[in-house]
Amino acid sequence: MSSSFSAGPQALGYLYQVRYALDLILENREELQVSIESLDDVTFEEQGSPIELLQLKHHTNPASLTDRSSDLWKTIRVWSSFVKDGSVNSDTLLTLVTTGVAPDNSVSFLLKPGLHRNPKLATQQLRNIAQTSDSQSLAKAFDAFNELTPAQQEQLVNAIHIIDNSSNIINVVLNIKNRIKLSVRRDHLDSLYERLEGWWFSKIINHLNGASTVPVSGFEVSDKIRDIAEQFKPEALPIDYFNAEPSNPPDADADTRRFVIQLKAISINNKRIEKAILDYYRAFEQRSRWAREELLFGDEIEHYEKKLVDEWDRYRLMLQDELIIEDENETMHQQFGRQLYNWMDQKADIRIRPQVSEEYVMRGSYHILADQMSPTICWHPKFVERLTQLLPVS
Repeated sequence: MSSSFSAGPQALGYLYQVRYALDLILENREELQVSIESLDDVTFEEQGSPIELLQLKHHTNPASLTDRSSDLWKTIRVWSSFVKDGSVNSDTLLTLVTTGVAPDNSVSFLLKPGLHRNPKLATQQLRNIAQTSDSQSLAKAFDAFNELTPAQQEQLVNAIHIIDNSSNIINVVLNIKNRIKLSVRRDHLDSLYERLEGWWFSKIINHLNGASTVPVSGFEVSDKIRDIAEQFKPEALPIDYFNAEPSNPPDADADTRRFVIQLKAISINNKRIEKAILDYYRAFEQRSRWAREELLFGDEIEHYEKKLVDEWDRYRLMLQDELIIEDENETMHQQFGRQLYNWMDQKADIRIRPQVSEEYVMRGSYHILADQMSPTICWHPKFVERLTQLLPVS
């Protein structure tokens, strides 16, 4: 459902700026830096000086960049102020990117790249419009252009390049994928794109929020693509949930899942249990995403869990040989369980693939096994025997 007060098109416009900026930085030289909503919608800099300013205009419906188009004149108003106060020089490129179309022989058409480009004629037409039009909605834009000297007007129009009929917010995704497609195998391209855009949007949000005032360089984007692509090699898997938090904060007292009850049975303190809850959540989400994206080989998870159980069993049997536990001594049982759990939590390094070193994958997988109806993993040596007493009544 939509209404005349919907902010959807405006929101799409902002998202379009961010997504299109990623496409642009992939297209340009790596040494260039880009910022969003600084001097203009998108600004490219080199050694601290702006070399190109871009205004981006996104339309959900067909649009025409006519001689009296508000998109054209509002952009000219902004750039006129930059020329007047010296924010840009004659070498700065001014680019208007629009999903709309420039009609033949219009001012916008005369400022498109190509043999038909004619800034001199475009300047004459703009002067005529600014001096004769009675449009109240564009009056401030006309005033800004008229306040420039003839030489400044020529400088401004010579610098303007109009790119019409540009990809919309959906189709620009195809452009980006086309630029990064050689970084990974074809079946991993969507996964690479999703992670790259997620990182990019987070980067831009921090930039807009003032957390970082440094523009993003093309080198940084290229390095990020390589880092993500490395995670799709046969000996690796992408890590996506390192800092992920569940919607409800971990609560050791209220959580009644089996793996939590197991930890309480060996007197693990609540802070450590909350860490375990986070590991469980992150591993569950990560494994689910790997499965959705078909990044796992056949029954790889099953083989990995068998490996986890085997290593746990080996260490458990070693502890049984080393420790003498009185059958009815609950304190000894808890100490045994904590020692077994501490091995997993602090010492074990059992990886699903050689380059997947993030600990939450292993720790969380152990908790998933400990959470089964008939737990494959138990920390307390008597847990299964006492299951009916330890679990709350349904």
